[in-house]
Amino acid sequence: MDRFRVTMTMGSPIVSNGGYMTLDALLAALIFERTGDLERAHSEIPLQRTQGLWHASGAVFEKQDDASVSFVANLQARHDLDLDLIARNKAGNTHTAMGLTRRRDFGAVMNSYRMLTVPEITWYAEGDVQTVEHLLHDVGFIGKRRASGYGQVATVRLEPDELDGVTGFFGEPLRPVPVELFKGDQTALKADAAWRPAYWHPENRAICFVPEAP
Repeated sequence: MDRFRVTMTMGSPIVSNGGYMTLDALLAALIFERTGDLERAHSEIPLQRTQGLWHASGAVFEKQDDASVSFVANLQARHDLDLDLIARNKAGNTHTAMGLTRRRDFGAVMNSYRMLTVPEITWYAEGDVQTVEHLLHDVGFIGKRRASGYGQVATVRLEPDELDGVTGFFGEPLRPVPVELFKGDQTALKADAAWRPAYWHPENRAICFVPEAP
C-alpha cells in the first residue's frame, strides 16, 4: 500500500450538502457509477482499511468564497428509489409509499446547499495508488448538482506523501474517526458523525474525533 495525496484543481464552484467530503466516499460513488453495484461500491474501495475505517482524509481546501445556493425540486407521493435501499421501520418492514389522497401535501420544494469557490481540493490517503488513479482518470465533476455544471474538475494529480489519510502531522484527525479507533491527539474536536460508507445510513454514525471545519 502506498501513501499519497490527490489534488484536484477546480473549474467551477462545488456544491455540498455538508459533511467532510472524504476520498473514500468519492471513490465509492465512482465505483457505483461504473458497476451499479452498491455492495461493491462500499467494499471494494482501493484503500487501506482498519476495522472498517478507510485510510482516506476529508477534503482539504482554502475557500475563496462560501455562499448558499438553492434549487427547486418536486416532491411526489410515491417511491422513486429501489425499496431495498430504503431503511426499514422498527417492525422490519419497508416504509410504504404515500397514498395519492395526500397529493395536496406534495409539490415543489426548495433545497439549500453550501456553494464553495475553491481553487484546489486535496485529499491524503493510503492504498492502491494505481487503481485510485484509474478511477479518477475520467472524473469530470464532483459534489452535488454536477449536471448543472457545479464541481467541474479541471485537473487531477496524484503524488507520494507521508500522511496515511487518518492522522495529520500534529496528531489531528484528517477525517471522522470513532473514538475507540483514534490514536492521535485526544484533545481534538469530537462530534456525532458518519465515518464509513454508506454515509447516509444511521448504523454508520458514531461519536468521532473530527477535523476542524474548513
